[in-house]
Amino acid sequence: MRAGRRRVRLEMTNEEGDKIILIMEGRIDREKLMQVADFLELYGGSGREQRHEYAENSKLAKLARILPKYFPLSYFTSRDAVEAYIAEYREPLSLSTASTYLARLAERGYLEKVSVGNMIRYRLVREQVEERHPGLPHME
Repeated sequence: MRAGRRRVRLEMTNEEGDKIILIMEGRIDREKLMQVADFLELYGGSGREQRHEYAENSKLAKLARILPKYFPLSYFTSRDAVEAYIAEYREPLSLSTASTYLARLAERGYLEKVSVGNMIRYRLVREQVEERHPGLPHME
């Protein structure tokens, strides 16, 4: 390995016993580490436990933070979430990434997911809304 190049090896086993080994070699910067953090959150997530702690500046964490602000009571699509993300952070988020993150948040119990034809809509789970916005009318 040449001077100035780093090598990082990460091993992770999820709750189902699946194992992943990730090796990064070369110039490793903050952006690459945040991408790895996003990946590990997606890989290691579980729908059986309510855990909403994400790497503070990961795209997943940023997306989860803006949903109550932009959609406290309403249904929204992945495209709506992308538009809100871009408006809030002035940085890109691809539709496929947003769709993946929203699906993961739904699996973890943070969002309700409803399919109507070929359109998927999401909304915050009632407990999330009540926790963040006490006094708002109940969703039904």
